Amino acid sequence: MRYSITEKGVELLREGIAELNRYSRLVMRDIISPVPVWTALAETDLTKGERVSLEMHGGILYANKKEGIDAAGITISDARSGEDVGVSDLKGLIRLEQGRVVVCKVPQAQLGGSRVVNSELLKAEVQGNDMVFSLGIESLVALRKVGIEPNAIFGAREAAIEAAYHGINSVIVCANEQVTRVLDRLELGA
Repeated sequence: MRYSITEKGVELLREGIAELNRYSRLVMRDIISPVPVWTALAETDLTKGERVSLEMHGGILYANKKEGIDAAGITISDARSGEDVGVSDLKGLIRLEQGRVVVCKVPQAQLGGSRVVNSELLKAEVQGNDMVFSLGIESLVALRKVGIEPNAIFGAREAAIEAAYHGINSVIVCANEQVTRVLDRLELGA
């Protein structure tokens, strides 16, 4: 019996391979290569050798004395509330949702640039996200026209990937010639 693969089959296979690749990177980075000391932000005054709970909020790891938290460890130094503190002997899992990245396309200047952007649609796509990144002058102007100043205009691809790893939702607004590079980089970093 002979088999042939359809275009949809190829796409499903690519998606499956990409998902397996993301999972293997996660396993290698977070499970097989454990970190001996995690750095957290002290939510309260802590003393060296104290057992603390660890939780993630807004992309930042916090150490505190809350009960019922799955992840815990031992502080390696004293720390006042608001200071950084090292935590070793991590037990449990730190609950973390992976953030999502939305890519919005703006026409290049020779195709009308920011002047032909549906401003209401752009504003609706951007609102409610934790971070907004801009790639290209056309996207910067389009964002400013709807009253939004981007969090960054340099390193947008890398920043969006790092934000997603920390549970932060973001939007990259870019000129249409940048879209393929943005999607390729997001796929590699996912």
